[in-house]
Amino acid sequence: MGKREGEEMKVKKLISGAAGIAGCITGGMAAAAAVNKALARQEERHLTPPGKIVEVNGHKMHVYGEGVRTKETCVFLSGGGTIAPVYDFRPLYRRLSPYYRCVVVEKAGYGYSEISAKNRRLDVMLEETRRALILAGERGPYVLLPHSMSGLEAIYWARKYPQEIKAIIGLDMAFPEAYEKAENAGKGIGLLRLAAMFGLHRLPLFSLAADDGLTEEEYAQAKLLAKRNFMNRCIAAETDIVYENAALVGKSGLPEVPFLLFCSDGKEVADFWVELQRECAQKLQAELIELPCGHYIHHFKAEEIVSEIRKFLE
Repeated sequence: MGKREGEEMKVKKLISGAAGIAGCITGGMAAAAAVNKALARQEERHLTPPGKIVEVNGHKMHVYGEGVRTKETCVFLSGGGTIAPVYDFRPLYRRLSPYYRCVVVEKAGYGYSEISAKNRRLDVMLEETRRALILAGERGPYVLLPHSMSGLEAIYWARKYPQEIKAIIGLDMAFPEAYEKAENAGKGIGLLRLAAMFGLHRLPLFSLAADDGLTEEEYAQAKLLAKRNFMNRCIAAETDIVYENAALVGKSGLPEVPFLLFCSDGKEVADFWVELQRECAQKLQAELIELPCGHYIHHFKAEEIVSEIRKFLE
């Protein structure tokens, strides 16, 4: 065998080896995705929604309510990607429900609601939320308690249907200006989608469910929902369109309803976060309560938040 033929043979072996490795990786990824889907189907059978399941716009939505019937209803709206809103807001509504009717609406792809391929435009999501409340037997006027991204929906709702909204209590809520300043709201989403597809979020190093104030059974349910909902297609679609939704809200202007705003220290969100909250509070002539904690402020400062909410509503 000549020198040239020997070199060609080495190249062929390298290519063959690389192809074999690529085939193994592809096969392993396909197997991981298949196992993830099979586990998800099994886990679905163990989900037991604590609230009402209603059908809206061709898909099922979960609405949970508790507490006395009062002249206003507190409606909790979750931030983007919150895997189990009914459990996420538990530290707040368990303290508020002795005094007010408290309701958590879980959007498509969140909590126990169906993972649907419906459009995630803000106007579509708002109409689904309103319809779900009606079908679940919950009545207004509503006090909206939006966390993070759902601040957009709350502002839009109060502008479009002001007669339905008594007040907005922002839980480190996002304003449209935040998306004008931020350029990375969707950064890393592609990698997270891949992680979800192949079930990497099931690894022990991922801690997606908090057990604050939950019973053992509720915590088990929250963990199942974390595995089911992590970066599903609804949540991904909502993230993809957030800038368009923010622009829509920005054009509609600020609503003329009373506001009470709580904000975090901003460290988990953006450098401009606290200053923006101050600017928006000034425009709205609203009280802003700054809390030295992370973005999910209701996990850290529930007692303080509830105390201020009761003063505000009374």
